[in-house]
Amino acid sequence: MFELGIVIIILGTQIHHHKNITRKIAENPYLLANHNENMNVYLIIVLLSYLSFIPLAVPSSFDDVTSETLGASAKGLIAAFGDYNANKNTDLFVIGDAGTSVKIYLATKEVTSDESKYQEVVLIPGNTANGTVITSVVPADFDGDNQMDILVTRQLKDVTGVRVQIYWGHRQQTKLEAMPLEIQGGLKDQPLVLDANGDMIPDLLGESLDGKRQFYIFQNGQRNYTTQLLNDTADPLRNPQSSAFLDLNGDLTADLCIVSEKDKKPQLEYWYNKDGVLTFEKSIPYPTDAELFGQISFLDIGANRAEGNHVYGILPACTDTKCTKSVLYVLTDSQDQWSKLDLNIKTDKMDWNFVPPDQNPGGMDKIPITVRVGDYNLDGYPDLLAVLRNTSQEGFQQKAFILENRACSKCVSKRHFGLGYEVPMHSDKEKALLPAFYDFQDNGILDLIVTTYGEDNSPHIHLLKHTFTDDAFFLKVKVVSGLCSTNCLNGREPYGINQPGPVVKYTTEDNEGRLQIGIASQLTQSAHFSLQLPFTIFGLGQTPNFVDTLEVSIPYPTGKAARKKSWTAVIPNSQLIIIPYPNDDPSSWINKLFITPSRLVLLTGAALLGTCGFLAGIVGILHWREKIEDKKEKLIDSHKFHFDAM
Repeated sequence: MFELGIVIIILGTQIHHHKNITRKIAENPYLLANHNENMNVYLIIVLLSYLSFIPLAVPSSFDDVTSETLGASAKGLIAAFGDYNANKNTDLFVIGDAGTSVKIYLATKEVTSDESKYQEVVLIPGNTANGTVITSVVPADFDGDNQMDILVTRQLKDVTGVRVQIYWGHRQQTKLEAMPLEIQGGLKDQPLVLDANGDMIPDLLGESLDGKRQFYIFQNGQRNYTTQLLNDTADPLRNPQSSAFLDLNGDLTADLCIVSEKDKKPQLEYWYNKDGVLTFEKSIPYPTDAELFGQISFLDIGANRAEGNHVYGILPACTDTKCTKSVLYVLTDSQDQWSKLDLNIKTDKMDWNFVPPDQNPGGMDKIPITVRVGDYNLDGYPDLLAVLRNTSQEGFQQKAFILENRACSKCVSKRHFGLGYEVPMHSDKEKALLPAFYDFQDNGILDLIVTTYGEDNSPHIHLLKHTFTDDAFFLKVKVVSGLCSTNCLNGREPYGINQPGPVVKYTTEDNEGRLQIGIASQLTQSAHFSLQLPFTIFGLGQTPNFVDTLEVSIPYPTGKAARKKSWTAVIPNSQLIIIPYPNDDPSSWINKLFITPSRLVLLTGAALLGTCGFLAGIVGILHWREKIEDKKEKLIDSHKFHFDAM
């Protein structure tokens, strides 16, 4: 694991007294002496010219740890992530029992532990009597009591629209209140969870069955809602819905991107936050040279790392309805035109493409094409995770792949995505359905979790631990509601809240002194298994420098100033929990920092201990030789004839 360089210089000299050795050693601790009286003594000066740990080129790997963590029989659809019991660990929400129940896998480990065990708890028991199927789960705090509530959408077979229910959190933290709140009249599709009025209480954006696009506003301390019409002449929302709540123009304030349809053709609507009010800015039609579109995702692709503030819309699509050719479209915040992003998803023998929704197994034909974002190799360039199928062979193998974000000098955006890691299946007949990035060890390294359909035509969950070997660094930031700090109800910690709307930006320098900037918004989407983590992980690459500046902002209401704060000299490999309490006083916001030592730090510590041990051994040997020489001299002195005594 390391290379030890030692330069040994052998010098010949003559020493007449052993005390000279002690003096020379005091002057140079790397001096080894072998001394015999009245003889030529050879001094061995050991110079540690360098002691460097050079990691071996061991590639990163993913290992299936499902049995050790979730249990061998983990089944269900991955639905959401969140710290339900506020212990700083990320729990897993799962839809089970053929879509009739919701259960949670509570992480019971400590943050610094390598062992991860989960406790399975049923939050919503299965009930087939009402004839509905649960289609989504969104954890959030809708009443401001700092206890996670659960929003679920239910769908009746062959019935248009969805029922939206909110189950209120219980103080026991392993159960929910029995009677949920239901959105009256239902919605046409799954809603977007956002903070529409800047009070740090999540709200909803949806379209009622009678065609009204409106906000459903929740208030602190109330378990009810009011409606606010967004625009009574607006175009209908697109189904499936993929609207997002994020910073679109780089001002560190969350804006709104609505996906709607005009003349039955999809489009984006940009609503900028102006003085606390979401105001319509422009609409951008979807590309015209594709037949099938997936869910739009947003990321800082890293094409202009030194400029920052560039959020790109990434739209997966197919040129035909059977997805025989897949494309990725990219839209920057400063342009209104789509361009094709180079997508290399072919191998020598196989041709891979996105999976049309009607080709998904197990009747999951409503799950749209989705690419999920995460920097799995921490190089500072976010990667994508997608489900692809092999269309060049019979049987249509369907697997999950990491699409690596790579440099491309000839590409328009200077970046492109190519096949990276292939998530292993237990058999060729097993088909991937819902893959997601998941930091299950809470160490800043992104692992993988996948729902697959096996030969038994039922969903299985596989958790793959990422063994990361590169000396890359990260910054992990989670922003909570800040409605309380040390005064939370029932003595609950202020950590376990999924909060949409915060924007995080960092600025630092790489090893060559070039400016490096990254920006991201927290929990931007919620519909149709967006599977976003309730925090942001920035890859810093191999840059062990302090992060110069970390800026955090939260939504603000009308009539208030923008709410943001910055911190300087942030330690890399840090996990930060930002508690913006009080919301209107950024100078009082709390930053709780947890350090995760990197492999380089551990190796450096081992090098230091090894060096100290080596020097201690030398000193011990010299001390032992000194005592031997002293004994010899005393023995010689005792046998000398003393003439003075005569």
